[in-house]
Amino acid sequence: MSEEAGLDRLLAEGRRLDPDRTLCMLFAPAARRAELLALVLLNQELARVAETVRQPLAGAIRLRFWRDQLAAANAGTTCDHALARILAAPLREGRLPVPELEALIDARQSELDGLLEKDSVPTGLRPSIAALEAHACATSGRLARAMARLLDAPDAIVIAAEAAGTAYGLVGMVRATPFEAARARRIRARSLLDAAGLDPGGPERAEDRDRMCALARSLLGRAEAAIDDVRAHGRCADRGFLAPLLLATVAEAQLRALRRVGCDPYRLPARPGAALLPLRLLYAWSCRRP
Repeated sequence: MSEEAGLDRLLAEGRRLDPDRTLCMLFAPAARRAELLALVLLNQELARVAETVRQPLAGAIRLRFWRDQLAAANAGTTCDHALARILAAPLREGRLPVPELEALIDARQSELDGLLEKDSVPTGLRPSIAALEAHACATSGRLARAMARLLDAPDAIVIAAEAAGTAYGLVGMVRATPFEAARARRIRARSLLDAAGLDPGGPERAEDRDRMCALARSLLGRAEAAIDDVRAHGRCADRGFLAPLLLATVAEAQLRALRRVGCDPYRLPARPGAALLPLRLLYAWSCRRP
């Protein structure tokens, strides 16, 4: 398969599974897009583990597969998966430090400990707002951090990228609430419903809805603070580093849409502002400011 055809396949898969991050990666240097898209798709593979397995042991085995694939890629030995083969060069060259990806896998491992059947969560086991934020940082934030490392960005940009990814992850937790309510199992580490102590199926009473929206406001407030951090430290002299920071622009657009509906994810369109998002990102990229 030609390099161009391989990139087209990555783009098609990225647009299907993770359209927001894929769009941001189009603003990266052309020579790095395939590697960045492989990271986006690797994140999808890791995130789906807790969503699809029935037992934590089965999930641990799948995550072990990815640890082994990335170790093989780093060592220059044969990799069975195409994503690991794409990431082999940046791993061996040190542009993508192995600990960055190991930390991403560890965060997904922690999700397996919180797999729940559809029943109520005891008060002592409900995730706090701080725990949800920490998980967003360990997953979405860590992914954006790895992207910045892959781009050889300076440390200040790496830190800003982590904040941008965390903001996007926090807003995503709120947006995902109806999906989590419909799941046979909820993943406690990323569930606003469990933080609110709501029964399976989501809020049924007005007071339940109010409690959920109040917690959503708290999460969005933390997302706003992370976006402010990006704005304070993420202005780039080199546009080549901006792609992961643009997640802050996406998060801000989605956050504003949630504010307009009272922070109620059940009233939010599937992809609010998607038609204008490319123009928002182009403007941010041209100004060198996410």
